[in-house]
Amino acid sequence: MTKPSEDENQSLERDHVAPNIVVASTSIAALLGGESILGSDGRYIKGRLNIPEYQRPYRWQIKHLQRLMNDLSEYFSPPTKGTPIKHDFYLGSIIIHQSRPPRMRADFLNIIDGQQRLISLALLSYVQKQRNLAKGIELTSPESQAQALRNLRWLEKQSMPTVDFNRVNITLVVTRSEDDAYRFFETQNTGGIRLDGPSILKAHHLRGVPGQEQDTQARRWEAWGKLDDTMDSLMKARHWQRLKWRKLSSHRQPLKLREEIVEELAERTGQGQDLAYRTARVSHIGASQSLHIDSGYAMRQPLNTGTNTIHYFDYFHELRRAVLIRRDDISLKSFHQFYDKLIVQANGSVFLRKLFDCAVLLYVSQFGRQRLLEAGYWLFRVIFSPRLSNEKAVRESTAQSFVELNPVLDWIAYSYTHDELIETLQGFSYSIAERLDENGVKYRFVRTVQAYFSMSLNEPGEALHTNFDVELKQAISEMFKKRSSSLAGTK
Repeated sequence: MTKPSEDENQSLERDHVAPNIVVASTSIAALLGGESILGSDGRYIKGRLNIPEYQRPYRWQIKHLQRLMNDLSEYFSPPTKGTPIKHDFYLGSIIIHQSRPPRMRADFLNIIDGQQRLISLALLSYVQKQRNLAKGIELTSPESQAQALRNLRWLEKQSMPTVDFNRVNITLVVTRSEDDAYRFFETQNTGGIRLDGPSILKAHHLRGVPGQEQDTQARRWEAWGKLDDTMDSLMKARHWQRLKWRKLSSHRQPLKLREEIVEELAERTGQGQDLAYRTARVSHIGASQSLHIDSGYAMRQPLNTGTNTIHYFDYFHELRRAVLIRRDDISLKSFHQFYDKLIVQANGSVFLRKLFDCAVLLYVSQFGRQRLLEAGYWLFRVIFSPRLSNEKAVRESTAQSFVELNPVLDWIAYSYTHDELIETLQGFSYSIAERLDENGVKYRFVRTVQAYFSMSLNEPGEALHTNFDVELKQAISEMFKKRSSSLAGTK
């Protein structure tokens, strides 16, 4: 394609106001090679390809690379019979946000969607000694560099026909508005790995961070690893409340669930400072008073775009790791033993376990860790009661329906003290489904609970006693009396 002269470019800049979205049909060779590309508005698209900080790293694995290489090999292999294919190999669309950073003379072409394919093709061009294309994209993320090196070593061992990158066609969609770029980033899935909710949130909130802080915050985000479990707890805490009840979609509806995550933790966030909403406690002693405010964030608090939400995620992700994952807090040893035995190993239900995890994070963020074991026992009794009430299996919808009828998360959030919460949890009652199948999950769960709390064990085929919960409450209370006596004796 003929490049415009400098005078032609200046004339175009004077006579045309660029629309927000421009489309061009071009080749991978032209894009990676830095050529000027004629857009649908009559202007030429030219600039340096760049991967924004808010983009996820290069993560294509061999299986993704293999799929693309198979398609290219089939297209570019010499035909065994008939005439060669005349049409170009179509790779799909690539979405670009065109911008000019301060004090720069050239535009940046920020890759919004398509970086996984572009980097993979740049690696292939390097292997096939088309080095002018291989230099088209610079990788700054250590994770991206490591994955690119692994994929490069794999490509070097493959037997592939020579790829004519001039015949690899793409639809180039260029936006000159960052908001349009973000909307495209949210919705596109053109040949790569579908974006999940946390990836979209990363893009949204890093855009709201001052430029000089974006790199630091991007590295912080990447250090978290997978956010799925933390995000699950946050979404439950924010949606499952009686005053503003909102249902959550099933994990079998990933697109709907993604939309709910983006709406709650991106679109509904405001503009403003990094605020943490905590309840202040004022102590009055005679004529004087003291003010105490705990550090940290509240799970249900309003959020602002950028640093505020990033710090909110960081706080609860680290809190979850400290309380539920790591085993380096000696004061939580008894809680971890209980958690592993009854929450993880007893097979009460993975869906009830997720609700329990959410309740624990909500409790600790409000009351701290000192009395977590006691709270954990009573929360376990309440949250896992559907396993004893249900005649049939406990499903994903069971947990949601249970919280809608029994707002256990509200009981935590609206209690002023630990003791007030325990009193509420102890007052909860439920019906017992007496039927126990010797080979069923319910029977094994009941036996594990009875053994842990030193209760009388149900025999195989024996119906579950209607006073099971009375015995369970007594066993929990007795365990804490013994524990309190033991702790008092060591002082």
